[in-house]
Amino acid sequence: MKNTSVKSGLMKVAVIGVSIMVLCLIFYYVMQLRQQRDIEQLAQGDRTTLVNRILEVYSKQYSNIVRDNSAWDEFIASFINGPNEEWLLNNIGYMLENYNTICVCVFDTTGAVAYQRKAEGSEDIEFYNFGGKSVVELMGDKHFLDFHMRIGNVLYEYHGAAIVSASDMITRQEKAKGYLFMVKKISYELLSEYQNAIGNAETGLVFTKEEIRSTEDFAFPNYLIIKEMKDYNSETIAYEYFVFKNSLVGMFKRFIPIFIMVSLMCLLIVIAIMRYANKKIAVPLKNIAHSFDTGKTEKIIPLKQEKNEFGVISHMMEEFFIQKDNLTRLNSDLQQSREEVMMQNEALQQQKEEISAQHENVLMLNEELSVINEDLAEQKKELQEAHDQLTSGITYASRLQSAMLQAVEPTNEMFKDFCIVYYPRNIVGGDFYFTRKIGDTIVACLGDCTGHGVPGAMLASMGISFLTQLLLQYGADELMPNEILSHLKDKVTAALGLDSEGEKRTDGMDVALLIYNKVSRNGYFAGAHRPMVMVRDSEIFTIKGDNIPIGHFRKEGTFTPVSINFQKGDKVYLFSDGCSDQTGGEQKRRLMIQNFRTKLLEFSPMPFAEQKKAIEDLIFG
Repeated sequence: MKNTSVKSGLMKVAVIGVSIMVLCLIFYYVMQLRQQRDIEQLAQGDRTTLVNRILEVYSKQYSNIVRDNSAWDEFIASFINGPNEEWLLNNIGYMLENYNTICVCVFDTTGAVAYQRKAEGSEDIEFYNFGGKSVVELMGDKHFLDFHMRIGNVLYEYHGAAIVSASDMITRQEKAKGYLFMVKKISYELLSEYQNAIGNAETGLVFTKEEIRSTEDFAFPNYLIIKEMKDYNSETIAYEYFVFKNSLVGMFKRFIPIFIMVSLMCLLIVIAIMRYANKKIAVPLKNIAHSFDTGKTEKIIPLKQEKNEFGVISHMMEEFFIQKDNLTRLNSDLQQSREEVMMQNEALQQQKEEISAQHENVLMLNEELSVINEDLAEQKKELQEAHDQLTSGITYASRLQSAMLQAVEPTNEMFKDFCIVYYPRNIVGGDFYFTRKIGDTIVACLGDCTGHGVPGAMLASMGISFLTQLLLQYGADELMPNEILSHLKDKVTAALGLDSEGEKRTDGMDVALLIYNKVSRNGYFAGAHRPMVMVRDSEIFTIKGDNIPIGHFRKEGTFTPVSINFQKGDKVYLFSDGCSDQTGGEQKRRLMIQNFRTKLLEFSPMPFAEQKKAIEDLIFG
């Protein structure tokens, strides 16, 4: 019976061991599946964001073309004031050839088609049948309109804009002088571009949700994103879908054969263990168990000759019985040790009481620290309130400075084309610009004041105010630019109290000043530590100012005027040292004045609106 019991026990051990191995394998794959499921769930949000961003980029790529071409003075002149089919073909027709466009159309203010060009193969399609509505009714007060329209079994994307002058490009407050529309076909080629941009999604287009539900690719556990396509009435007319394949299914299919193979191997291992246990383990274990029960060693003596674990166990059992007697003797020794431990416990209890007293001291110290923290929190609150008041005041000063600069900004009446790149270092800044038109004479000035933030802004406001006073007092025809700088130097020096003997201060400003007559094209330039750069016929020239500051400690000297006979196509640049001192380019090094001049020459063939963008990218990119 005992032999059978041993065999049964060994069998249980083997079965339990194999079961644990199988359970560990199952647990490992379950954890892998859960981890993959969590990854899939986390990726769903990223996939939605990616799809939205790709669609937005492609939509803006086309709508921006229409918006840019709808704000164009030459477009109005050649279309509204003097219709010119050849001009429209050369300047608007390119949109059909370069942007996968299928139709470009220009409407007049009544909604009638003034110019239309279609791609080859689409001549018979009526693209502008809006259910009885005219383009004027469709646009209404809107300046831009983007929508989709279904014609037959094809979906088209529309981008429309009201035509306005270039000066109204930003605010769009003018009444429409016509309308420009561009039509793009939602083709399989475009859907393939979406699929390539997203990477691992299948893309398609259907006109009903029933078509989506009937497709096997959309079944669980795949991840599906659906985007609704709206018409000009904001009604859904089509659905664009993106299917992301779920990797959990493949992992689960790979797990099944591995599980079956491991289970068979475990079954074979159990059978082999049982056969070995019956032959080599059951009888020796029976003899060992008998010795434990009786305390006699005669049945384990033959096992001592075995050179295996049972031989070792037999020797250990003999030693066990010997040690049993020894343990009895040691018991009395342990009792004595116990008494010693009790004495040590009493000593530990005394130490515990001392630690408790120290703990109370720490609690008292924590209370004191809490009071200190409350005081610090109150001081932080007061500092925050003071900071908020200071920031509020500076923000209000920024609005005042913006209003002052807007009053002296250049206009199209002064210059045919121009741009201003103005980014103060702080909320308010120490650089300023100033323009004024008096008759046929234009005064253009740029100032770079000492200091940043509020001190620099106060000096900038002083410079604008003094220039306004001087032009009101003398007029642009009575003073040369060097005379204006001399008067400005006197006013700034007096206002800052810099004319006292023995006192040297560096408060003031560097100024570049140009006076230009639009009729005669003659001009005069004078500078206080600031140059003027001019580009003519792909060559760049620098007209330096005098080494005489405005303000600072008094430094005698006379500003020198430079006479300039301007030619058509000349481009003039006034700038502060903040432009050349910026870090730019891939190496993020300081531009320096020579590199900045080289970039200005490179940008000079562009319109000033594009030059502004190029300069901003150079400085901040």
